[in-house]
Amino acid sequence: MRIFDQRRHTRLRKNFQVTVRKRVSGIFDVLLEGNTLDLSQSGAFIKTEGWHFFEPNELTKPIFFLPPDFTGVDTPIGLQGDAVITRIDRENQGIAVEFVKSFREFEQIDLPDLLLIFPNMFLTHFRERHLGGQDLGG
Repeated sequence: MRIFDQRRHTRLRKNFQVTVRKRVSGIFDVLLEGNTLDLSQSGAFIKTEGWHFFEPNELTKPIFFLPPDFTGVDTPIGLQGDAVITRIDRENQGIAVEFVKSFREFEQIDLPDLLLIFPNMFLTHFRERHLGGQDLGG
């Protein structure tokens, strides 16, 4: 029998692209891409091919990419904030994170910064919205 897992906040089971920063040798950060399986005000589960690089209790700074169809604005929005890795899940190939501050308090990232982090997503969004899905060529 499974014990009911009561949570402080409702989980949204939605797939958002996310980038998680991993500090390597204390010198530089590596950005590992993934997708949320669920997200709440207090944490998220992030599926990423780089799950095995992380350790429980490690501090990280995920950046969540929220597309225009979710936010209701014309351009994608990036939100970043501090989180602690609470669990490594081999079976689901991902990490569970608990946010240091609530998700609504995450810092919004400006469009130029998002273009540096997520260039392919913006090209895809631009092609779909303005070129009917055509490739830009080149």
